[in-house]
Amino acid sequence: SAAARILHRIGVTANGATIAAAIIGVLAGVAFATDRVGLGIMLLAVSAALDAIDGTIARECGGASTSFGGVMDLCFDRVVEAAVIIGIVWRHPELDFYALLLLTSWYVNITVFLAVGAAMERTGPKLIDYPPGILERTEALIFFAVLALVESTHYLTWMGPDLCLAMTALEIVTGAQRFLFGRAHLQKS
Repeated sequence: SAAARILHRIGVTANGATIAAAIIGVLAGVAFATDRVGLGIMLLAVSAALDAIDGTIARECGGASTSFGGVMDLCFDRVVEAAVIIGIVWRHPELDFYALLLLTSWYVNITVFLAVGAAMERTGPKLIDYPPGILERTEALIFFAVLALVESTHYLTWMGPDLCLAMTALEIVTGAQRFLFGRAHLQKS
């Protein structure tokens, strides 16, 4: 809340924070693709911080959160995630197949997330009431940082495919959790 108020005072709007988070997140992907791992992790952290604060700016700093702001936030989060995984894999093509498996699990998981969220009655200030799952965006960002570090260290690159497979498994479990949550809550409708 304090950071949101500071940003709001200097003229940063919720949508501005969302857009800045997306641009900085894409730049993180570029940094990873050009083997600037430390810079990539720092940019990813700044992007994550802005992404975490945009809704707070909207709700607590004189403006209301809007449906379009929520749509923009959800869409731009996916753009950042795609840019970062592409950036990491760009330098490490041995991860191609494993990254494809991971992206497939994300695709299914986000479909379940959005479908269940859209079908549920909206009760809070967010665009979608998020169905629970063991993985959220924070875990994905931590995964990116760990994968980038592992792949930048020549003696640990053997771990990259295993990390992708582990994250894929966690995404599948999370998608199943959300699907079962949706089944339990939406069968009444």
